[in-house]
This record gives sequence, C-alpha cells and structure tokens, in this order.
Amino acid sequence: MTQEAYLDQVESNLRVMLERVRTTIVPLDEAALRMRRAPEQWNTVEIFAHINVFADMYLPRIELAIHKAKARQWMPSAEVRHTWTGRRAIRRAALGNGKAYKTPKRYNFIGQDLSPNVVKAFIINCEMMLRAVQAARSIDINKAKVARGKSGFFSYTLGNILEWWSIHAQRHLEQI
Repeated sequence: MTQEAYLDQVESNLRVMLERVRTTIVPLDEAALRMRRAPEQWNTVEIFAHINVFADMYLPRIELAIHKAKARQWMPSAEVRHTWTGRRAIRRAALGNGKAYKTPKRYNFIGQDLSPNVVKAFIINCEMMLRAVQAARSIDINKAKVARGKSGFFSYTLGNILEWWSIHAQRHLEQI
C-alpha cells in the first residue's frame, strides 16, 4: 500500500472514532459512563483511561520521530513496510482478533476513581494523532522510528505505531 493511502486510512479511522465518541459518548451522564456490564469488565471511563495512557506515552515519541525525520529530510516513501513487531502488535489489537489479552497493571484502571474528563482527554489525544498523521505525510514513515519502551532500544516504525494506536482505540471503543 502506498504511504498516502495508508495515512488516508489511518486518518479516516481516527475521524470516524472522533465522530462516534462525540455523538454517542459525550452526551452520556456520569452514571452511564461508570456503568459496568459485568463486575470484572471495564466501564467507559476506565476504557478511555486505558487508551489515553498509550496516547500520553506515544504522542511525544511520535512528535519527536516526525521532528527528527524532517530534520534529516527523509522524503515520503512509495510503499509502507511493516516490521515483524509492528505487524504482531497490529494483529493483536485488530477488531477481528477475538482473543483477550491480560492487561499489565500499569495499563489497567479497573476500580480506580477516575474523572469523566478522560473522555475529553481522549478527544484531545485523537485530534493530536490527526495532526501527527498530517505531519507524517511529508516524511518517510518507514524510516522514522518510535521508541517502544523507555530505553528506546526497541522501536516501531512511525507508520506501524499510528496504525496500532488507531486500531487499539477502535477495539476498545467496540467494548463500550
């Protein structure tokens, strides 16, 4: 797939999510946001807190990768490539993957007293991701690397992480 088509797809996914959240989630009252279908399942506020923690972690890294790629004048590539780790992460987060994964404690907010403002934070994060997608159109998203952990030893390509975040958020919005 071409880089242009790939980024169009990611942008479209983000815009659909934003519209869906604005029309179906934002109008809900706090009681509806905190309602659980089952005691062991996350409520809406916990789901948004989970998605936001990844946006908070990756957005600065994405912006740094874009900045470095622009400084190095890496022009857009013709085709998008997926790394093995990127492909695996995307496959695990995909909507069609019905397998449940155990969430590490640091990303699990069940039972915590969270503010309903996490929904607003999600909207802001989603808009920031949209700006990152726009900025990524002028660089090679295959060469730009986004650190996976604090050490930066392991990394994803910028294209892989943008797709992963949008798919991951989509999967959790389906839970709602």
